[in-house]
Amino acid sequence: MISANPDQNAGKQGGNPPATEHKLTIFVDGNPHQVRPGQWKVSDLKAQVGVDPAKVLAEITPHGLKDLDDGEEITVHQDEKFMTHARTGGSS
Repeated sequence: MISANPDQNAGKQGGNPPATEHKLTIFVDGNPHQVRPGQWKVSDLKAQVGVDPAKVLAEITPHGLKDLDDGEEITVHQDEKFMTHARTGGSS
């Protein structure tokens, strides 16, 4: 069966390509980054795209920003948008 997307079949001899070959684009602070799709630990994703570990990574959603905890697992999708910001004060 031929895929509707001819690029997916280029150089392939049937079967699905290994997951490590597929990359998607996400945007962090407006800059595009190529990463593998699927589950990521937030701290690993930050390291992959060069975000300072001292900063918070926040997902940009239709409802506003959602700060992500470094230990949290997220699923990354094509064209997702994130921004970074400094951590805010301590607890009182």
